[in-house]
Amino acid sequence: MPNKSVYLYQEARANFFNMMLMLVMAFLGVIALILNETGVFVASKDMFRSTILQLITYAAIPFAIYIIHDKIKKCQKHDTILEKPFFKILIIIFIFFCITDLCVNLSFQATLLMAIPPIVVAQYKNDMKLFTWVIVATAVMVPIVVYGSYFMGMYDANLLKGVDAPYELEDRIRNFSATRCLEIFQHYVMTKALCIAAIDFIAITITRRTAFMLDTQDMLNNVIVEEKEEKNIMQQNVIEDLADVVETRDLETGDHIKRTKLYVNILANALKETDKYKDVLTDEKIELMTSAALLHDIGKIGVSDLILCKKGRLTDEEFSIMKTHTTIGGEIINKILSDLKNEEYLNMAHDIALCHHEKWNGAGYPNGLKEEEIPLSARIMAIADVFDALISKRCYKEAIPIEDAIDIIIKDAGTHFDPYIVEVFKTITPTFIEAANKKL
Repeated sequence: MPNKSVYLYQEARANFFNMMLMLVMAFLGVIALILNETGVFVASKDMFRSTILQLITYAAIPFAIYIIHDKIKKCQKHDTILEKPFFKILIIIFIFFCITDLCVNLSFQATLLMAIPPIVVAQYKNDMKLFTWVIVATAVMVPIVVYGSYFMGMYDANLLKGVDAPYELEDRIRNFSATRCLEIFQHYVMTKALCIAAIDFIAITITRRTAFMLDTQDMLNNVIVEEKEEKNIMQQNVIEDLADVVETRDLETGDHIKRTKLYVNILANALKETDKYKDVLTDEKIELMTSAALLHDIGKIGVSDLILCKKGRLTDEEFSIMKTHTTIGGEIINKILSDLKNEEYLNMAHDIALCHHEKWNGAGYPNGLKEEEIPLSARIMAIADVFDALISKRCYKEAIPIEDAIDIIIKDAGTHFDPYIVEVFKTITPTFIEAANKKL
């Protein structure tokens, strides 16, 4: 299936290249004008000025439209006029104008430039209708520009006469006959048409070959993308299966896993909008963090049911065992997910499982990390984890009101939680409340 964004990108690149091509023609025209003004050329200055002015005008119109539409209006990537279907038609028309201007006003020798429009159109993918029309237009324009040059051209208006013997227009018309018309057709139109056809055939063959290579590359890129998507789906299935293992042991913990995943996503996206983390928390990293949040309590599968489901406060010894779920979780992730070959995800899941009970003041566990020694993902997870634990009923406690839980999170800023993240949390508490009331 064609990749629409890739097609539009190639279309835009072709339009930009062709627009620049016309500007180069105009630039060369300006150089020729300067040479003529300084006496290097001996053409009529008025005629030459008029011709180059027309050339510059034709070349400048598409560029001016592009500047006004894209640059002045500050259009975004896919709003660019370069991707609009009509713009390539406009460019092709003005390319015809530029070449016709040069051929008719200067010399029929420039007729070979009529090979340019088909080459230009060949850059556009899968537009055979337009290509056919341009080929037909080129075939029609070749005799027009040759005969036009015969009557109007500056250097060789009479074709068989030299520059030193130019005829006035009346003389050219008077000396034009059916025999002369046929001679011009046989000696100039036919030869130029054959040359143009040869140039176009070679150039278009190369262009089509390049297009084929680009299509092949696009196809291979699509295969890679599909394989990556399949791998991501497989990875997500493994993660959800691991999370389900925890859920089967404690239904409350299972709901907790789903809710904290949602809280992590909300908080991470809010942090992304801040100056401090706008370059750190990309959409991809937030997606990985949200997925990894499912595994923050995976280590609890290594804790006895007698402790995990105990009603009432844990003894010091039991709490020490409970705390091992962080290190067990880190080990499980390293062993089970190491085959997924996604190092960034593996590290993030490991950090969350191992460090989500660390505290900003260093009083947490298992390693007593403090402040920004604690990974950012774990600092975000800590707020999501404690918030949901506070508002949820457990076998050993009752739930507390959401507003009280929010107050506790705010009060513990700088001790338990990263104060900067808590400040952001305060701005999105309505979103947290809405998520807490949402049925999963």
